[in-house]
Amino acid sequence: MSTHETLAARFARCVTLFREPGAREDQKAEFRALLGLLQDAAVSLRAAGGRLEINGIPCEGEGLTGLVQRLDLHGIGEIALPAAPPPPQLFQLVRALADQPGTDDIPSRLAAAGVDRLRVTLASPETSEAPPPRPVASSEDVESRDAIIPRTSRPSGTEGILRGEPWRDTKSVPIDGVPLVSHDPPPPPAADALPGSSRPARATPAPPPVPPAPPAPPPSQPPATVAAPPGDPTPRAKAAAPVPPAPTPKSPAPAGSLPLPAGAADVVAQLTRDPTAPGVGDLLAALVHHVELALKQRRPDQLLGVISAIVRVEESVPEASGMRRQYAIALRRVYTKSALDALVYLLPEPKYRADAVAALRRGGAGAVEVLMDRLVASPTMDERRSAFDALRHMTEGTDQLVHALEHREWFVVRNVAELIGELGIEAAVPGLARHLEHEDERVRKAVALALAKIGTRAAVEPLRRALHDPSPDVRMQVALGIGGQKSAALAMPLVVAMDEEKDEAVLRELILALGRIASPDAVQALIKCSQPAGRIFGRKSASLRLAAVEGLRLAATPAARGTLDGLADDGDKQVRAAARSAVSELGRKPRR
Repeated sequence: MSTHETLAARFARCVTLFREPGAREDQKAEFRALLGLLQDAAVSLRAAGGRLEINGIPCEGEGLTGLVQRLDLHGIGEIALPAAPPPPQLFQLVRALADQPGTDDIPSRLAAAGVDRLRVTLASPETSEAPPPRPVASSEDVESRDAIIPRTSRPSGTEGILRGEPWRDTKSVPIDGVPLVSHDPPPPPAADALPGSSRPARATPAPPPVPPAPPAPPPSQPPATVAAPPGDPTPRAKAAAPVPPAPTPKSPAPAGSLPLPAGAADVVAQLTRDPTAPGVGDLLAALVHHVELALKQRRPDQLLGVISAIVRVEESVPEASGMRRQYAIALRRVYTKSALDALVYLLPEPKYRADAVAALRRGGAGAVEVLMDRLVASPTMDERRSAFDALRHMTEGTDQLVHALEHREWFVVRNVAELIGELGIEAAVPGLARHLEHEDERVRKAVALALAKIGTRAAVEPLRRALHDPSPDVRMQVALGIGGQKSAALAMPLVVAMDEEKDEAVLRELILALGRIASPDAVQALIKCSQPAGRIFGRKSASLRLAAVEGLRLAATPAARGTLDGLADDGDKQVRAAARSAVSELGRKPRR
């Protein structure tokens, strides 16, 4: 299920539950879940053609029919919700949708209740085009209409949810195992734009004019109408949507065919032709303006297109050139909290994922912070996985992951530990070590694997403790994660652990870990383990000797090769075959 379908399903279920007087606890839980989904971005919801659209994207689902019917019953054309809507105001909206129509329409009812952040537009019976939305708090020019069902609204069972019970816990109560997190307010305006600033504000050139709309289609194909985006006070004329001209041979399309706002393609073409021209600052300022418009119109794909274009042109500017600084300044202006949030929402989309990850990498520590919020607060596994995968590619700001190890939710600690192991952050070793006593085995497994992947001297003592964990799965993670010359200090702790290990599967992985370390101490331990020992007492199982042969093959040092040559004539048929196979394979590889 996509993000839009998840949001639509949550909204529909919330309205349905608010119609059930006895479902108060379910109402509160679903309402908190809906608030969590609305924290990061503004949302436009409308019913069109008998189905629901979220931000212009059609959504399908079994529970959406009822919501479409409720919107039609109340005569609503569109609902526009800001990012992080006030809980009391959202409550009033959901409750009004759940009630039967009364003498006042929903915009009037919400205006009387003091709702001023949400926008509700009534459907127009004369035209299929939705009029521009207006604030419900304003009672001016509100068209009165007769009730669709002329009877008093029945109670919806939501009395008392807000009264006497403030929503102070909406940012801390977990929803489906995922806690809601707060988000920082939008960044302050630039210093040169603040009133009273001593620095004169530099004029930002207007973006290139939007190309004229193409000729109207034939009468058999009526022109498509374009509704004004939520929050835009200027209605748009009923005309075909303007189509930017196709790029000329001198202005190739952006990599990955990312869309650009109308007029931005010409600016990008000028920058591409001469990235160090005297007017580069003005061209970059125009692109920053296009980014602001893309955010206002909720077009993250166009936002990504502009950012990718700036970064691509910047890469062609010589490092020694002073022009690089102008590109860096433009990108700093682009990477606001809102822009980073929008880029993160593109990660689940396969066609945008690679470009979005590349753009987020350039966002540095700010991008890591937004991705961490997403990792914690996302309602679906797919969204959390997309944030996790993007964090693996971050090169700046990863020190924030160390602090996230202290999160109260076990799955957050597990995910962060896995990320730290992937990135090899040695500074996180003390924080990881503190979680080796965690009550949840899944956390201990992730921590043990992360420590093993880091594998430096600082990790030796914590890993020694992990090798004595009561769970064989945790001990197995240590063995699976160790390898490479950086782990040479772990050879002797592994040898000691082998003498105490009772689980044969774990013991085999410890032997293979010695082969990956390939230090002199590790190879000597493997040679000893590969020998058959006494005829009656002290004989070793064939499976462990075979593991030692495999470890010697992985080590591939001169001492390991010599031992394999001797084992090629071993009395055990399986060991002899494995040793000959290893000798044959190593004969085709250069010696270390």
